[in-house]
Parts: sequence; C-alpha cells; structure tokens
Amino acid sequence: MIPATNPDDLLEVAEALAERGAKGFLLSGGVDLSGKVRLQDFVDVIKEIKSTTDLLINAHIGLTPKREIEALVRSGVDAFSVDVYGDRETIREVLGLSARPDDYLQVARDLASAGASVVAPHVCIGIHAGKLGGEHATIEALREVEPEVLVLISLIPTKGSAYAEVPAPSRTDILEVVRSARSNLPDAKLLMGCMRSKKDRFLEVEAVSAGLDGIVLPSDTTVQKLRSEGYVVKKRAVCCALP
Repeated sequence: MIPATNPDDLLEVAEALAERGAKGFLLSGGVDLSGKVRLQDFVDVIKEIKSTTDLLINAHIGLTPKREIEALVRSGVDAFSVDVYGDRETIREVLGLSARPDDYLQVARDLASAGASVVAPHVCIGIHAGKLGGEHATIEALREVEPEVLVLISLIPTKGSAYAEVPAPSRTDILEVVRSARSNLPDAKLLMGCMRSKKDRFLEVEAVSAGLDGIVLPSDTTVQKLRSEGYVVKKRAVCCALP
C-alpha cells in the first residue's frame, strides 16, 4: 500500500491517482491498541478529495466509535469495509484485543444508522489457525444489519507469522460458510475477496454454485469453466466493496 501518514500526504496520493485515471482507492492502515484505524484526522481532506476528484473511497475503519463514524460518513466515503468476528477467543488470540463480537457488529450498526452508502462486512474464514470458529455465528448476527454486500476472505498462512505452518481453510469449510451466508443473507451480494488463500483454485467454481455472486481475481480456468456452464461473467476493475 502507498503510505500517507498525514492529510497532506493523502491529498498528494489521491491527486496522483486521479491524474493516472484511477477509479478509487482503499483507505486503511494498522489498528491502534483499541482496534481502531485512526482516520479522524483525515476527515477534512477526504471531503476535499471527494469534491475535487471523481475517486471512489473504500475505508477500512476497525473499531471506530459512533461519533467518528458519523464524521467519516459525512466526509463522503463511498463504502466501508468492516471486519466482523463471532468468537471472543478468536479476537483475543488472533487480534490480541479484549473486544467482543458485538463490538464489531456495532460498527456495522452505527454505519447503517449514520447513513453510510455501502457497508461491506468482511468475514475471514479460518482466521483462528485455519479452522472454523465463529464464522457461522457472525453470519447469523449479520441478518440484523441486512448488508448490501458481504465479502468472504480466508486465512493465508504467511511466512514469519504465528500461523505460518497451519493449513489453509479446507474446501469443505469454505463451501460450508458460503452456503451459510447465502442462506442467511439471501439479498446480499456475496463476494469472495482478494485476501484469501489461492492454493485450491478448483473450489472457485463450486463456490459460485454454492451461492457466490462474484470472485476477486478468479483463475483463468475458473472463468472459462463458468462460461462453459452458461454463466455470464462480467469483469469490473474496482474494489469489490465499492458499488
């Protein structure tokens, strides 16, 4: 990602992206000790970017409190990516936070009540050492929010991390979560995001059959197979959370 540690830097990056013909960008960063991505100092420059360019902005905000959420919504952010978790032990062990699952769900609630254009919860399959934990509970809880978009991602065992040697989530587990999401959120656009293990590409077609509406960066084989089975494949060069 391109670093922008202050508002002036962000404006400079945004103007450069606009000049290159970019459609938008993801605004994110590491979280603080409370689990929040600190974006409150960027509200005014976001307003400027939205008023002077055509860029779409997808913001990843973490456990941001309601007052700051309302300011970000008013700034003109186009979509909000919200991580949600259904198991407190997962939050404690994986994220190192003492937050509760409902704290993450509350962010989605606050965004909806503040009038956010798009709220896109993200569920990470197998985030707790590659195994299912609170994924189903998370999806069931999201029925209250009725998100327009739900993004499914999955654990990527990464060299140098605590989970470097754990197996990626199994095909069975991933398909199980896809079916659960389709069943519980029948009106949501159900997408498989970019941050996922791509070792098992064969599951992509099965995941579409299980209820997915879209896949970020599918394999060429997946696209060819879907077309051969009668699916109409549309390509969009934009972050999946954006409208």
